[in-house]
Amino acid sequence: MMTLQQAFIAAYKFLCIYFDETKDDNMIDLLSCMNPFFWADGNSLDPATYQDWLNSAKKVTNEEVLDIKQSFQVLLKFLEFHRDEFNYAPEWLIAELVAKTHDDTRWVECVAEVTN
Repeated sequence: MMTLQQAFIAAYKFLCIYFDETKDDNMIDLLSCMNPFFWADGNSLDPATYQDWLNSAKKVTNEEVLDIKQSFQVLLKFLEFHRDEFNYAPEWLIAELVAKTHDDTRWVECVAEVTN
């Protein structure tokens, strides 16, 4: 189980892995806005981006604590929102994550890193 903020940080780390592998320029703006390590509170560099995360979480659950399945669903909702609203999330990434839903060892590793 993890907090919404822990899930956000795991999502940032997870997306950084994809960016490091692909160097897809479409991810740069999203990662820049998401950066949870710029401010001491662990929220995003752009506060609106963290609010987008919270809004995405509300589409999945009303709980303040997420399991790994819920956190992955929030990640997908968040990426879909940023794709539709700002074109920040590439379609190929969303399609790949949908195909791997809950079966991505990298997601599990990022969550473990944040929650341990």
